[in-house]
Amino acid sequence: MAKKMQTLTFRLLRKGRAPAKAISPTFAEDGEKPLTSEPWPPIEGGEVYFGQIYRKPPVWADFISTGLERTLDGMMTGGAGAVVFVPVKGRYVAVCFGQIHMALNDDAFERQFGLKVTLNSVPGSSIRSLDLATPDAVTFQKRVQASRDSDVNTFGVDQLRDIARVAGGTPKDPNFARFIAGKDSLSITCEIGPGDIEAKCAEIFQVYEKKDYRTDFKWVDNLRPVIEKDLIEQLDQELFSDLSELRKGNPADLHMSPPEVVDYTEGSELHYNGFRSHGVTFHSLAIADYVSELNRCKFAGDIKEIKEKHRISAKPSDKDEFSEKWKVYDCFVHEASLSSGGTTRHYILFAGNWFQVEASFKDSVDSFFDGIDRVAIVGKTAAHNEQELIEDLVKTRAGDLLKLDKTKINPTGVKNANLEPADFLSDKKHFIHLKDGHSSGPISHLWSQGVVSAESFVGDNGFRKKLRSVVKSEKKGFEVHLPRSTERVARENYTIVYGIMRQPYANGKLGLPFFSKVSLQVSVERLRRLGFEVAIELIEKPASSAKKKLSKKAKAAQLAIVEETEDEVLEEV
Repeated sequence: MAKKMQTLTFRLLRKGRAPAKAISPTFAEDGEKPLTSEPWPPIEGGEVYFGQIYRKPPVWADFISTGLERTLDGMMTGGAGAVVFVPVKGRYVAVCFGQIHMALNDDAFERQFGLKVTLNSVPGSSIRSLDLATPDAVTFQKRVQASRDSDVNTFGVDQLRDIARVAGGTPKDPNFARFIAGKDSLSITCEIGPGDIEAKCAEIFQVYEKKDYRTDFKWVDNLRPVIEKDLIEQLDQELFSDLSELRKGNPADLHMSPPEVVDYTEGSELHYNGFRSHGVTFHSLAIADYVSELNRCKFAGDIKEIKEKHRISAKPSDKDEFSEKWKVYDCFVHEASLSSGGTTRHYILFAGNWFQVEASFKDSVDSFFDGIDRVAIVGKTAAHNEQELIEDLVKTRAGDLLKLDKTKINPTGVKNANLEPADFLSDKKHFIHLKDGHSSGPISHLWSQGVVSAESFVGDNGFRKKLRSVVKSEKKGFEVHLPRSTERVARENYTIVYGIMRQPYANGKLGLPFFSKVSLQVSVERLRRLGFEVAIELIEKPASSAKKKLSKKAKAAQLAIVEETEDEVLEEV
């Protein structure tokens, strides 16, 4: 067969993995739907697996049958697939066709293989598409596509916060490929024939081993995938420990996020499966729902069982049946630190992969965080949540603090923005923004709130006029701490204060999750460019807050806070 331009998909088996171990149990030799496996003579040592991956009636058949008053016998949808395993330097590159991905064991393949090949072969000036994720208390994911090859700097990459998930573009060597894109698998468009497969696999593996990506994409190394089994086991135990704390009703920095960009136009219903959880339907992905199901079903297994058996099934609005969507484990987002030999290393779990935070990156983030001014406006509190703290400050600090919580002001020309200037304004010209750092709302929302409020305060005369009027009506005379709408804002006289309620860590110290520090750095840099001083206060709250029984009034107040947050940020699916 002659060469022709076509698009092929490649994956790389992990070291020591044989082709037979790359097939999922259902499609293995002794599984329910065994694939046919044979040697592939065109390549010495090559093996091919192929078969019918699925075959079932279309979901719309019943609808049509109702109108016809008879069944549509024999109408089926189906998908076939094949994979050729090509030996390369003691390993195997898999060439995939059709629907074979549904029959493969993802754990047998190298993570980020396709991404690494892409970034090693595509210069920073020739990127066409990027999928980025920003881990935090709420994980944001985005796909940015250009109509033609563009410089990576035009894609809005936040090199401090973003993880590159998928990349696509035009390689600098047109003989290697005309277009290439990859995540774990690699999609490559090139001129190729069956006789060229072995050479192409060897060429791809050679590109994979390069370090060229460090020229234009060095920030990708901020997070290094963890592949050591014993280390992953340790980190998984840290995860399981925090999950256990959540099941007891204690706080923990663990949440869930889809492991990929989701099509929200579909709509969906979710089930948590694999531990005798039947029939309970949810409409969003949330750690609280999963924990409640574990407790309802009295799950007594370990993290290994969760990784292997717990699944999330989904039913889009245009489908009739639930089908497996993700592993529960792949939806966890978690941070952990491990110490050995006097050295502490920091890790994050995202999309089923543990990443080690590069040491110099972590040091620079921690150094920036430590350099932010500290204030002690509130101090240690007996309040168990944000609403209780606000109520306490209203009662005890009426002299120097004015409550602005739930005060909504629309910037000029904007309707229904409901922008909150701050939770409190102090007589020292502090705009104080408060957040319960263990609540369901993301801490990163607090940073953004401070920036948006400050930008409106500086750049919007109408906003300042409305704010001054509100302050005067609430506490006459307090408006002297604000400029008139026609006056220049003396930015250097104002301080944006972030107050975060936190429970002490096991060592008794107060702190923030690492990626909350990263997102804080971005906001602080913006505020400083605006000319404001910025300070932070970590407010110690009682360790028993999660177990405290709330009054109906307090529950309603907390619900209002959650709903307000959900209206202003992209929540979990």
